[in-house]
Amino acid sequence: MMTLPLSALSAASAVFAVASLLAGITADAQSWPVKPIRVIVPVPAGSGMDNVARIALDKMGQNMSQVFVIENISGANTNIGTATVARSAPDGYTLLVSTDALPLNALVYKNLPYDPLRDLQMFGTIAKTVFFLTITPSLPVQNVQEFISYAKARPGAIPYGTSGIGSPHHIAMEIFSQAVGIDLLHVPFKGSGESVTALLGGTIQSAMGLPSSFAPHVKTGKFHALAVTSGTRVAAFPQIPTLQESGVNGADYESWYGLFAPTGTPRPVLERLHAELSRVLRDKAYTDEKLGKIGLDPFESTSPETAEALIKTYYDKLAPVVKKAAIKLD
Repeated sequence: MMTLPLSALSAASAVFAVASLLAGITADAQSWPVKPIRVIVPVPAGSGMDNVARIALDKMGQNMSQVFVIENISGANTNIGTATVARSAPDGYTLLVSTDALPLNALVYKNLPYDPLRDLQMFGTIAKTVFFLTITPSLPVQNVQEFISYAKARPGAIPYGTSGIGSPHHIAMEIFSQAVGIDLLHVPFKGSGESVTALLGGTIQSAMGLPSSFAPHVKTGKFHALAVTSGTRVAAFPQIPTLQESGVNGADYESWYGLFAPTGTPRPVLERLHAELSRVLRDKAYTDEKLGKIGLDPFESTSPETAEALIKTYYDKLAPVVKKAAIKLD
């Protein structure tokens, strides 16, 4: 009878252990889901991101006959809720809804309790949107060029609101300001809801606002939207010109919403989630009713890998903007 050397037995045991582990993961992925799926939304309930999350997950839940439990864990510019997911088990039962805030956080924060690019993977996109360059009607300007001239005559004196330092709202205004050479006064808030309230009350005079929270006030005339940051006009607001149409080049910017999982989540689980999300986004009647009415467009990625690549694209695009603006947080 041949006896294997101890080293060979150790190697064989290791191979067996890895094979067993992979078999277990495959089996778990095939049976997934067997319990409710927790979805962290890292902003307060009722905000734009929260609304988008519920639109996508409500329909996914119906289609899958599956319970998605949305939990709002806000604070620290989305970092508290995001860190919760980054530290969760990669088993498909804890997900995150986030935006381009995630690659931004990787750029502006020195000390995060997680690595946005390493610990999380985006497997699907939900929607994309633009920003409205918005002012109070009391400001004596009627278009973008008049706003630029007004701001140049008052450097650092026109307050604009955002949902936080280093937020997409902040970056969108920085991209615009850097492109046209103006200096505005940044007033950060804890969320877009506070920016809306401040703009309504006259505490600030301008903001880069998302349609999901600014559209109702644009429609009623309480806000004056000077331009949109996309390359083309928004179908729901065809009267609002683009920045490029307004004579501003190099300031186009689109924000997006996506679904994330902890890195290491089994690929079959991510593929199933991606397929179910795509099923929702291809339901035109549903997306027109739910996303279209708040000025958002469905944004389908072709694969989990395509969605994940978007993070690096935005990171590279925004890095020089953040550096020039010297935006850094501890």
